[in-house]
Amino acid sequence: MHPLTGTHYDAKEKLWSGPNCKEIYNENITLGEVIYDVLSKQPQKVIQIHDISGEKLKAGELLKCAEALTKHLWNFGLRPGDIIGLFANNWTQVTTLMVSSFLAGTPVNALYPGFDKDSVSLIYKVTRPKILFCEVENYQIAKDIIRELQLEAKIFIMNDSDGVPGVGHIKDLLKIKECEIRKDFRYGCHDLNGNDTALIMCSSGTTGTPKGVMCSHRALLNQKVCLTIKRDSVISTFSTMYWISGVLMMLSSLTSGCLRILTTRPFTTDYFLKLIESHQITHFFASGSYMAELCMYADTKRIQSSLRSIDTLLVAGSKIPLAVQEKMNGILACNKRRPGFNVVYGMTELSGILSSNLHYVADSLEGTEGKLLPNNKVKIINKQGQRLGPTEHGEICIWTPYTWKGYFKNSEATGKALKNGWLHTGDIGFFDDKGFLHVCSRDNDVFKSKNFQIYPPLIEDVLYRLRGIAETCIVGVPDMVAANLIACVVVRNKTVEGIRLTAKDVEKHVAANMGSIYHISDGVYFVDSLPKTGSGKVRRSKVLELVMSMKDTALEALE
Repeated sequence: MHPLTGTHYDAKEKLWSGPNCKEIYNENITLGEVIYDVLSKQPQKVIQIHDISGEKLKAGELLKCAEALTKHLWNFGLRPGDIIGLFANNWTQVTTLMVSSFLAGTPVNALYPGFDKDSVSLIYKVTRPKILFCEVENYQIAKDIIRELQLEAKIFIMNDSDGVPGVGHIKDLLKIKECEIRKDFRYGCHDLNGNDTALIMCSSGTTGTPKGVMCSHRALLNQKVCLTIKRDSVISTFSTMYWISGVLMMLSSLTSGCLRILTTRPFTTDYFLKLIESHQITHFFASGSYMAELCMYADTKRIQSSLRSIDTLLVAGSKIPLAVQEKMNGILACNKRRPGFNVVYGMTELSGILSSNLHYVADSLEGTEGKLLPNNKVKIINKQGQRLGPTEHGEICIWTPYTWKGYFKNSEATGKALKNGWLHTGDIGFFDDKGFLHVCSRDNDVFKSKNFQIYPPLIEDVLYRLRGIAETCIVGVPDMVAANLIACVVVRNKTVEGIRLTAKDVEKHVAANMGSIYHISDGVYFVDSLPKTGSGKVRRSKVLELVMSMKDTALEALE
């Protein structure tokens, strides 16, 4: 067992706890201070490389740019607690902006660069940023939002390009006279402490209106993200600052002093393999959907060759199908640098990760979310709030030692999620007798069919073992008698098996491998793609809408 993961069960209290570990950072220190100290000790080390532009950034250069940008933010009138808007991809100077915000005490609220105007307006109407950094492609949306919301905010362009004529560029803010920087600059804003808000992250929005999660310096600093990262590691992710995975990988680099590879190019299997091979990446944080695509890649030897440098593929964001875990562990089995395929469970509200299955593959427990990370406690409760024991399914509730201030300017949502110090996740799961956490589904994803609780991921795990299926999603279709019927939506892959795959094949596969309560009762619907969020999570509500639309179309054709 890894010393930083484990689960202790208190049968009397019906409470699961992770290992007790001394915190490295207390409430008196901030991200800006830690990052400044780490980078100032190795000013000539290349801390970041942009794969597309080839631009390299040394630790000392990053600090100088951050100092200058912080001074400009102060000159613009920003003060601790003021919000900075970021509406851009992983451009080179995004890191500079993030470090500057930590030093100035002005939290960044980053959005997915692919958002439309309505989505941006919905979020920035609440956080109301005092300055907005965007890319050229999003400039018009940013300009319209500032006008419509009547924000008194300047716009600056982030791209590694010349930008928009007449509009400020972040490059304009990266130089300042040396005499204007305070000698004690590393402490940025003296009044900040570890419990203050470092970032405002957006919840995924799959279960309702996106909310601004206030993440503290202390919670982010004490995350155990990749347990094997060292100064000579090379890390990367496709995630932007909109996702906690993107933030955690950036912070892992800045607080350990290791190299991070950036990219603004979207994921494809070929590019993913080339990116890792070109930079000899050791740690990569990916979504489950990316790994599912990788599993369908025909050339297994090419994958093994390209991933030779990999120490850990960190995977999260949604339930990882068991078939994907088995395939990836098989691919990485020949890798001398194992641990390998590391499934983790976490939440933006936690500022990171709760559990990890690192080092537990040998226990033949693929499919679990592993054991708890240090200093966390978990209880599983039923609808009445009563605590449940091992193997009993209920809502996962989490306690951490770090103060969480809730959702930005949303006391109602905060009150629903945070009760007596416990975070109610809305996720359904259980602990088995060995202390492994199993996350079954979102509470909203679970539905009843003929009086039985149906957990979609259980059926989906079985379906992923059927050749020809690229992606699948199970939804409950409302029914007067059964409450819900079980519908299966499938994206075929482009293999011979995928082309030949029929609805009967799918139904027979489920019937042969699962009990009758899980059998598909509302049919199989073939689609070209599943509706997803920007982070690659399937939007089940939209999938259900798609099914209902296809049913209506079929009825109209019969008429």
